Amino acid sequence: MIKPQIIADSYKEILIILNNIIKNEGNIPLIDYPVLIGSRAAKWHIYSFREPNDWDLMATPLQTTLFINKVKEYNATFKYIKLIYYPGGGLILAGEYIDKYTADKKLISFYIELVSEKVDFRNMKSIFEGNSEDNMKVDDMQDDDEINKIEFERFNDVHPKMSALMILELCCNIEDKTMLPLLSNFLCIVAPLKILEALKTSLIYCQADLHKNISDLHLLRDYVALTQTKKKNIAEDLYSPQRDELIELILETRIKETEIIYSKPGAYSINLNMSNDDFLEYEDNLFVQKCISHEDLYELVKYGDHPIYQGLRDGQSKELIKKSLFEKLDYQTKINCMKEVVMVIALERYLIPMISNDQENSYKLALFRFCAKLTKGWFHQFAIDNYPRLSNLDKDLLSIAHNIIEKFPIKQKKPDVILLDPETQAIFESIRPYTKTISSFDEIRDYDESDNSYTDVKRTGIKITSPINSDVSITAIITIINNEYRDVYNTSKTDRWTASVVILPTNDLEILSDDDEDEDSDSFDMDHVGISFKDPLKIHPYQIRYSGKFSKLNSKHTFVLGISSEDNIWEPVNIEVKSADFVASLLEIPDITGDLLFKYVLDYLKPTLDFGETPLENWINELKSNGTISIKPNQHLWYYAWNIRISKQRLTLR
Repeated sequence: MIKPQIIADSYKEILIILNNIIKNEGNIPLIDYPVLIGSRAAKWHIYSFREPNDWDLMATPLQTTLFINKVKEYNATFKYIKLIYYPGGGLILAGEYIDKYTADKKLISFYIELVSEKVDFRNMKSIFEGNSEDNMKVDDMQDDDEINKIEFERFNDVHPKMSALMILELCCNIEDKTMLPLLSNFLCIVAPLKILEALKTSLIYCQADLHKNISDLHLLRDYVALTQTKKKNIAEDLYSPQRDELIELILETRIKETEIIYSKPGAYSINLNMSNDDFLEYEDNLFVQKCISHEDLYELVKYGDHPIYQGLRDGQSKELIKKSLFEKLDYQTKINCMKEVVMVIALERYLIPMISNDQENSYKLALFRFCAKLTKGWFHQFAIDNYPRLSNLDKDLLSIAHNIIEKFPIKQKKPDVILLDPETQAIFESIRPYTKTISSFDEIRDYDESDNSYTDVKRTGIKITSPINSDVSITAIITIINNEYRDVYNTSKTDRWTASVVILPTNDLEILSDDDEDEDSDSFDMDHVGISFKDPLKIHPYQIRYSGKFSKLNSKHTFVLGISSEDNIWEPVNIEVKSADFVASLLEIPDITGDLLFKYVLDYLKPTLDFGETPLENWINELKSNGTISIKPNQHLWYYAWNIRISKQRLTLR
């Protein structure tokens, strides 16, 4: 995925950049008004369409400057505004404005894709050379002279048009118009349904919000069908869009542009000849049943004498489904072929492991997963186009699953139980009377102003008083932050989890929280980490977005963990550890080492990353399987990770 660059985040800086672009464009307007696209435009055409959340526009730089000036002219103000550059992809203006003088303070979110016939927004002349940051901002420059250096390349006389430019040219004579809220006389052309359908089709190639996109797509196609003379194919019970040559070119161009931005090419073939582990992508948190082979399941769900995919093999290739052979099938056989695949997924992933006993829901989950993760290209496109027909389950999967379970008794996977050895248990019981839970913490203030980002913060802690000296105590605090972020197109999703275990003398914690100097030093920079807040205790480090490294680490950070996923693809786990021996010694409790203290804190507070520990779990299981760490006794996941890193540090020191 391309890393976007925020090149300006104040309206004054953005106007400087846009006005410089306008000088290079000339004075002849490409189109009189911006073009409204997305769900807001769909809602304008279709009353029953879901309620939209934002305003998606395509606009020239001149129209974009007029929009910014309109917001400042009327009783509206920008809550935030950003000019974002996607290298090789284009230029986006994203933000929110609000009428602060009205009682309800209505908030309007907007995403404007900039369009030019003379300036290539895909290629910016770099002014950031030599800077180590991946996501440079204009704010980091010294003055307006530096902002004025931002330039984009000009198109050659002959060049392929970008999809947005073709859309604006196609909409020049469209009479349907609407007005942006709070802005008097700022009109937008409403893109016709055939363009909205093509844009939604191109977005299907991105996996975020797949279910919503599929529902939107088929509703749009139903309404486009009403405007065209072509009737539905009764045999197929499905409308295939009748696009003209220009709309097909726009779609083809848009798909290529989308693939560049999100690095998701569509040229994949489907391979069904895999082991169960391969097909289920090694996800340790899902119970994979080994009692029946993948091929035997196909025999149980087949529609004819043999599973359909077996007749689509190419003996010269490892690919089991060839497009040329698939296209020779009649429509219903194509549908049945895909349904066999989805039913096998539903059995393997949900029904046989007894994760679910609802066959309809299991089938729907399997279909969604099949479309979202397990196929691409032409096979994926057929599944998307025929999603309504594929959604109909017509076999009794629950009976199949019950027969398999009866023949091969299954033990459901139980949650891991951590049992302490008697000696450790005795030590822990001796500490518990001197341990108190910290019942409340000051709120961690979230300063993220984008509604594309959701942040959840959990903080727990304990105070352990020395049984030898009641004037001495230590405090352990665990902070867990989960941030979910969607890009400005709402097509890419990033999840980040950071966790820290801080163990320190209680007096040191009080000094930290009372220290008000350098008030802004504890504020997280959203452009580094995707989250912006202030920690009143000043103890949780942050993870720099692209390098994965942590900042503000010190000896008090016994354990720091960072886990990220982009579009459900896990990134490498980042772990930093420190010894807890010194702080453990302050308690003067016999046999309490830093190792036992850390283990005690985890045992007492039992922290976990909701939905985020899969890569850590997989790593620990791999270490267990190769004998690096012992299988028994079972320990907390974080302890395994801490212990293996501490052991390596000690070996290095020796």
